[in-house]
Amino acid sequence: MRVLSFGEILWDIIEGKYYIGGAPFNFASHITRCGAETYMVSRLGKDEWGEKAFEEARKLGIYPNFIQWDKEKPTGTVDVFLKNGQPSYTINPEVAYDYLDFEELIQSGLKEESFDMFGFGSLAQRNEASRSCLYRILESLRFEHIFYDVNLRKDCYSAEIVNDSLKYSTILKLNDDEVPIISEFTFSEKMGIEDFCKRAAAERGQEIVIVTAGGAGCFIYHENKLHKVPGKKVKVVDTVGAGDSFSAAFLAMYFKKGDPVYAASVANQLGAFVASSHGPIPTYSDELKKILEID
Repeated sequence: MRVLSFGEILWDIIEGKYYIGGAPFNFASHITRCGAETYMVSRLGKDEWGEKAFEEARKLGIYPNFIQWDKEKPTGTVDVFLKNGQPSYTINPEVAYDYLDFEELIQSGLKEESFDMFGFGSLAQRNEASRSCLYRILESLRFEHIFYDVNLRKDCYSAEIVNDSLKYSTILKLNDDEVPIISEFTFSEKMGIEDFCKRAAAERGQEIVIVTAGGAGCFIYHENKLHKVPGKKVKVVDTVGAGDSFSAAFLAMYFKKGDPVYAASVANQLGAFVASSHGPIPTYSDELKKILEID
């Protein structure tokens, strides 16, 4: 399985400690652990934190061929504040990942590569430069699955971004709090989970719609049926990266088995494990490795 992840690499600052992160990077890290050959399209500042981020990507097994360098803009950072394990974010603007350059990707050989899956979100689309780069990739390359994790962040999304993203994606993931927002953006009315999933599949071409619901598990809409997949109860430490690990496990298992409900049950277990751990990319337990079918 070859995966291309698009978007931000940044540093999450949690209780004074620096953790490499960004949803697309966390996703790339976890799906690499799940057995994928993973490449990232991102951009780092030519600074200390950029150099460290690049080395972290390499250590985690992510291929850095399409990670760009910016001599003017800094590497992204986010201040993360936790309350009862739930994060709130201050996302710094005008950073390197806002200025992804499609022509640089072409020079790096992107068009000569082929990938099974492409993953992207909303945050990296907040700036026109990176947004344009994203859509040029989607117009230029072909993927078996295109995964859009809505992942709304305050002041970093719009109805236009969401609706344009839905035109390309085949697998949509959002959380239960985002359903009324996205349904209003997309269908001009606030909707419940099942009604939204039905219309997203019928009118927006989503093959699979995933709605996560925290510790309660998730909902999977596939082939005209909504499935409730129970979660695993854990003591939450912090939820940063839990959703990204869910995405990685879901796509890895769906690619292997072709069963989205089973894939979601495995994804719930990895997401719960990450939520019960410190940092977005903790070391997997032996039990998890067996469940994920990895060495």
